Amino acid sequence: MAIPTTMRALVAPRKCGPEAYEVMERPVPSITLPTHVLLKMHAAAMNTGELQSFDGRFGLIYTPIYPAPIGLEGSGVVVAVGTAVKNLKVGDQVYGAYIEKPMFRKPPGGFAAEYALAEEQYLLPKPAHLSWEEAASMTSVVVTSYQAWRRGMQLMGVQSLEGKTVYIPAGLSSTGSMAAQVARNVLGAEKLITTVSTPKMELVERYLPGVYDQVIDYKTQRPRDQVPRGSVDIMYNTQWNSMDEGIPMINPKTGVLVSIASAPQKEVLRKIFGPERFPWWMGVLLDLAGLYYKWKLRGTNIPHEFVSGGVEIREDLEAAGEIVALGKVKAVMRVVEFGDLEAIRKGCEEVYSGKGGIGKLVVKIV
Repeated sequence: MAIPTTMRALVAPRKCGPEAYEVMERPVPSITLPTHVLLKMHAAAMNTGELQSFDGRFGLIYTPIYPAPIGLEGSGVVVAVGTAVKNLKVGDQVYGAYIEKPMFRKPPGGFAAEYALAEEQYLLPKPAHLSWEEAASMTSVVVTSYQAWRRGMQLMGVQSLEGKTVYIPAGLSSTGSMAAQVARNVLGAEKLITTVSTPKMELVERYLPGVYDQVIDYKTQRPRDQVPRGSVDIMYNTQWNSMDEGIPMINPKTGVLVSIASAPQKEVLRKIFGPERFPWWMGVLLDLAGLYYKWKLRGTNIPHEFVSGGVEIREDLEAAGEIVALGKVKAVMRVVEFGDLEAIRKGCEEVYSGKGGIGKLVVKIV
C-alpha cells in the first residue's frame, strides 16, 4: 500500500476550546522508534482530559505544541512497522490507546487523522464482531473499569462483586456505561443503581438492556433519598459532583468508594506526570484534598481511592481485550463523520464539558 506524504488531521490550531478545532493538511508521521506502528486510521475516540489540555489549563505542567493533533485512542489498519515490532504486520486490524505514563514525554498519537503512530504495546487485534467505531471506543474505558473494580475489590477483601450492590452515577456516560457492564457481566454484581437526567431515562434500556436494576432521574429526585442509607457495598464515582449524594448510600462499616473523578493521591499524579513535572506545592494541595475527603467520610470506615486507568500496563490491557473479545461488554457511543467539522466541534464540546453526551464520542474517519 502506497503511503502518501500528507493527510487530513483534526487539530487544535492554538490554545482554544472545541469551537476552534480545525481539520488541516499535515505531514503523515514517520516511524522514528523501533516499536512504532503506523496505522491507517478508521475511527478515533475523544477523551475529556485530552481536550481540556488544549485550552491551556495545565500550562504549569504541560503546554501543547500547536497545531496540536487530537485523539489518543482509535482503530485502524497497520501500514508499516518498526524494526522491533514482533506481533503485528502490515494489514492487521487493530485498536488501542496511546496513553503512556509518565505523560507528555513523546509526541501525542493524533488518532483523529488519516494516519497515526502508536507503539506496539498499546495495540490489540480488533475482534471481527466489532465495527471500527465500536473498537475505537473501547480501550481506555474497559481498562479503567477493570482496574478500578479490581482495586475496589482489593479494598473490600473480595474476589468478585457477587451478592454486592453497586452505585454508579451517570449511567450512560462513557465511563459509567462501561463500568456497569464490567460489574454485571464480568464480576457478577447483584444490583446496580445509577442516575441519568430526565431526557435519558427512556434511553437506558435501549443502550444497556438489563444492566441496571434502579435508575434515578437526578433532575427530579435526590439520589440519596431513593436508596436506603448504607445499602450500597461499593460506589464507582464517575463525576466530580456526585460523591456527596453517594456517600450516605454506602455501608459505613464495610463499604468502599473508588473514584475516577476526584483529586488523586499525590503518588498517583506524580506517576502520571513524572517526578520532573510534579511541583512540590501540588503534593501539598493534594494532601489537603485528601484531608477534605476524609472529612467528607468522617464517622465511617469507608476508604476512598482515586484510580487512574493505565493502558500502559500490558497485562491489564490484554485482560481488557479478552473482555471485549468475549463479547462481555458492548460499545455505548455516538458517532460523527470526519468530514462534518461542526458535528465534531459540537460533540467535542460535550466531551470537553462533561455534559450532554451519551457514551463515547467517536469520529468515523473512513
